[in-house]
Amino acid sequence: METATSVLGEGYAFTECPRWHEGRLWFVDMHGQQVVALDEEGMAEVITSVPGRVGGIGWLPDGRLLVVQQDASKILRLDPGGLVEHADLSGTVSTMLNDMWVDASGRAWVGEMGFDPHTFLADPEVVTELTGERVDAPLDVPATSRVFMVEPDGTWRTAATDLIFTNGIVLDDRTRTLFVAETFGARLTIFDVEADGSLASRRELPLGFAPDGMSIDGEGRLWIADPMHMCARLIDLNGTEVDRVTTDQLCLACAVGGSTGRTLFLCTAPTTEEDQSLQLRAARIDSVALAGRSS
Repeated sequence: METATSVLGEGYAFTECPRWHEGRLWFVDMHGQQVVALDEEGMAEVITSVPGRVGGIGWLPDGRLLVVQQDASKILRLDPGGLVEHADLSGTVSTMLNDMWVDASGRAWVGEMGFDPHTFLADPEVVTELTGERVDAPLDVPATSRVFMVEPDGTWRTAATDLIFTNGIVLDDRTRTLFVAETFGARLTIFDVEADGSLASRRELPLGFAPDGMSIDGEGRLWIADPMHMCARLIDLNGTEVDRVTTDQLCLACAVGGSTGRTLFLCTAPTTEEDQSLQLRAARIDSVALAGRSS
């Protein structure tokens, strides 16, 4: 089933990393260097501005916001007095940090890019492969990437290696299962989360497309953004597509939420280029009701 979306918020440079939290959709304007919260009537609040590009967000148990400072490869914490350093991974990350998931205990998992995706996507053959009907195998990338586990006190360690461009990260807290989108691997890598935050029982789920940001629905299935085909796909745990929502721009990430838990929010943008994004300010938050769908 495919359905047209409606615009909830607009005028942003590059919307990413949405999370439904305390009655509002929180997301980042990555190139606009802000964290924003948006209610279901479209009223927006800028929560904080962040020096440089902004990545994944999450919350400590006491409600303080964590946010990825991509260029500096740090995680910042929003204290009452402003942003402070929570974890510094700059000594090990040579490119940039990306998306992040924080669980109810304040433990976070954050991925690194591993290489510059814009340079990689400048190759027309790469774009042709990714926009084809199906991507049947991981692409040959210049470097692999890692996922790091960050404790609530900011100490961290490497949790997983040899990933092909880590992107969206989401935890199913009911099963303690962590899903990592490998964009140029055209797959998900799935882990069981152990009591100390370690990742175990690694397995791969081929998707046939390049996944970006994602969210878990009430039945444990995954809504996954597919920028190259301008849609979000609902995938069951066997990798089968169950539903699809199309967008009129690149679909970068998505989140299930709303007052009934039955709204799909989508981060969309016309381009991934930073200069164009800042000039156009055409990135949006779109939404669609999931009630009555196959989900």
